[in-house]
Amino acid sequence: MKHPIVQARSWFQATVRWAVMVEGRGIRDWEEAVYLFRADDFISAFQRALAIGEGGQSGGEEGMRRPRWVETRLAEVVTLDCLGNELDEELEVHWIRRPAKEKIPFEHKFKPANTMPPPSF
Repeated sequence: MKHPIVQARSWFQATVRWAVMVEGRGIRDWEEAVYLFRADDFISAFQRALAIGEGGQSGGEEGMRRPRWVETRLAEVVTLDCLGNELDEELEVHWIRRPAKEKIPFEHKFKPANTMPPPSF
């Protein structure tokens, strides 16, 4: 695969996916995260994304009555994009679809401007 030429220390965005595996059962969940970081080229960016993913791996026993071994394993780097040397004012970093658990009628009017969100840190 041929990648466009990038300037040194460009910003990259990587989507990393892990599989949550349960011993005796198999896969339970997929986990994904999006990371922004700087790299000199696509090869070093890919290596950085792999290192981030490997750092997110874990394992341990889960449960009290019937403990099972659960591991979070790096499955893949889903996407890798060069964003250039400067980031725009707006940038979507992560998007995911999750099933709704609450019941909201079609006629409901959302009022997002009425609630200031808390900081995430």
